[in-house]
Amino acid sequence: MEIRAEVRLNREAGDKNDEAIQNRINQVAAELAAGTGFWHERFDRLLIPASEGSDLKRHKGEISRFRRWAVMTDPGPALLEFFAGTQIAPAYAITERSENGDDGPSTTRTATLTFRPAGGSPPTGDELADARRELLRVANAIVRFQGTVGELWSYLEDNPEKRRTWISVLAFGDEEGLDELEGNLSDYEEELWTRLFDDLFSALWPDTDLSDADGFAPYERLRQAFDAFPATLTVKPDGQVVEAVGFVEADGVYVLSAGDISWAVVEVLEETVSPSFVGFWANIDFEDLFGGSPGAGTDDEDCDLDCQLEETLALPFVVRPARAPEIANALENALTPLGEHRLRWIRDPQ
Repeated sequence: MEIRAEVRLNREAGDKNDEAIQNRINQVAAELAAGTGFWHERFDRLLIPASEGSDLKRHKGEISRFRRWAVMTDPGPALLEFFAGTQIAPAYAITERSENGDDGPSTTRTATLTFRPAGGSPPTGDELADARRELLRVANAIVRFQGTVGELWSYLEDNPEKRRTWISVLAFGDEEGLDELEGNLSDYEEELWTRLFDDLFSALWPDTDLSDADGFAPYERLRQAFDAFPATLTVKPDGQVVEAVGFVEADGVYVLSAGDISWAVVEVLEETVSPSFVGFWANIDFEDLFGGSPGAGTDDEDCDLDCQLEETLALPFVVRPARAPEIANALENALTPLGEHRLRWIRDPQ
C-alpha cells in the first residue's frame, strides 16, 4: 500500500491584500521546505517503508505544491501510526478465499479499509452553535439557488426552443452550446445566467469569499465542528470495489465524504433539482471551460453526448424546494462522520 499526501498552496486563490492569509501561506510554505510541517511529522512516524520519496515544486520562485509518499509492506500498523492523534481510527485487512474453478484452483483476495471516529475533544457548545448558524447560512444560499433554478425552468418551459442549448451547457459543458448561448443572450437571460452562477458558487463553495482576522475561513471551523481531521481522504483501490459506505466515487478514486460541505451540498441539490447538473459544476475546470478548451466529455460508449442530452431533456424539469432549517439539518447529518466508513474491494491478481 502506498500512502501519499499532497498539499497545494494557491496564493492567487487567497486574498492578496489580506496580510493574515498571506502570512499563513508563508508559514506553511516555510514548514514544508524545512521538513517540519504537519505531513512531514506523520510520515516520519512510519517505520522502515519499503520505499519513500517527496517532491517540492515551485511557481515563480514560491512553493506551490508538496507531495510525499511511502510504500508500506504492512499497511495496517502503518495506518494506525499515520493517523495517530487524529479523530480517525483506520483499519486495513486482507481476507483470502480459495476456489476450484474450470481453470483450476484460484485465490480471491479481498481488501477491507475502514475509518471510525476515534473520539478526541468534542466541540464546545459555542463552537457547535456557531457551526449550525453557518450551516443555516449555507442552507439559505441553497434555497436562493433553488429559486433561481425554478425561474430558469419556468423560462425554458415558456421558450422550449432554448432548452437544448441551455441544458447542453449546464449538464454537459458543451463548448459549442456555450458559444451559441453566450452569443445570443437577451438582457434577461444574461441576468439569469449570471445569477445562476453566483447562487451556485455561494451554495457549493460557501467559504470562497469569507475570512476572519486570523486568516481562516469560517468554513474551516464549520468542518472541524463535525470532522476534525484537516484533510480530504482519497483512496485508489487496486481492484474492483464491491462495497462503499461513506465514500463518494469520483474519476476512479473514492473520497471519504464526511467533512466536505461541497459533497453534502451536491447531495442536497441532486435530491431537489431535476435535471441535476451540480455534479458537473462541482468538478468542472472553469478556467479551461471558459478559456476555450473542451468542456466535460462522456465516457459512455453506448450513449454519446447527443444521446445523453436527449435523455436529460426527457426528464421532468422540476424543483422540489425545501426550507432552510430542513436543509441545514440534512447538511449536518451529511457532515457528521458515520460510525464506520468502509471500502471493500477485490484486489487484482498480482
